[in-house]
Amino acid sequence: MHASNSSCSGDSLSDSTNQVCCGLVGRSRHAVVVQSPAKLNIFLEVCGKRPDGYHELDTVMVRTTFCDTLTVMPRDDQQLRLRFSDATTESLRHGVPLDHKNLILKAAEKLREFHGSSAPGADFVLHKQIPPESGLGGGSGNAAAALLACRTVWNLPTTDTELHSIAASLGSDINFLLSGCRAAVCRGRGEQIFPIPMTSRLFFVAVRPAQGNSTPDVFRRTRIPETPVSSTNIAQCLADGRTSQLDNLMFNRLTTAACEANTEMAELIARLQHLTRRPVFMSGSGSTVFIRCQSSLEARKLQSQVQQRLRVTAWHLEV
Repeated sequence: MHASNSSCSGDSLSDSTNQVCCGLVGRSRHAVVVQSPAKLNIFLEVCGKRPDGYHELDTVMVRTTFCDTLTVMPRDDQQLRLRFSDATTESLRHGVPLDHKNLILKAAEKLREFHGSSAPGADFVLHKQIPPESGLGGGSGNAAAALLACRTVWNLPTTDTELHSIAASLGSDINFLLSGCRAAVCRGRGEQIFPIPMTSRLFFVAVRPAQGNSTPDVFRRTRIPETPVSSTNIAQCLADGRTSQLDNLMFNRLTTAACEANTEMAELIARLQHLTRRPVFMSGSGSTVFIRCQSSLEARKLQSQVQQRLRVTAWHLEV
């Protein structure tokens, strides 16, 4: 897929001279700093099994203001090295590899291979805030940030189209987080991006149980419906600014399977519903679950209530 700027149109993404925008914060002679945003799936349907082993998806993703931050500095040699920032808490480091299993280093290596391995190496410093295995796309956003930062710090002539092609080879959510869109319908494995021209703001309170979810396990447990639900209505609702109707349209086919796999998450959903008397939804394959709010003030109040009453960490997410 191709890149677009953050003002995304309603058509599928087309080739553009606009810079991919997953959140370039700053650049100096020696470093590039890129924000790596979390996403929420406010709609996710599984439409079938693909020959490549992945599932055909119809999902609506929104980009939140909740971010990791990636700092990239070029090296004189060709080594790629990744470490956490000193401010990254121990709990968020757990389960995040720092070797070439990490999507940051995979993305950098793929970009370098695309250019014949002529690019130098880089040091990556990841300030982690998005929990792993949470369904918020933290690792995918990190990969998108790495592609953007490496293209910049290595001064490569990679086009947006080429950058998106590399992203599609790495994972399902990377293209959306690379695109700069606030909201989009994503199909295929998630790499086909159809931006939604959204003008309204969205507010959520999100909570994650201690146990994360295994995406392959959740998909294995999920029953593919004979008649899939379409994202058309929720996409039109977002485009029209009818945000008050979203609770009736948000949906995630993976929720039942995820609850079977993670009883702690299932219990958390029940507790949230009992406390708030509101519908609770799951992002991606979980384990993060969320509630939509009408305003930032309402979200902050609900965040405080959830943290005090349920003794869990809650996040106030905005789109």
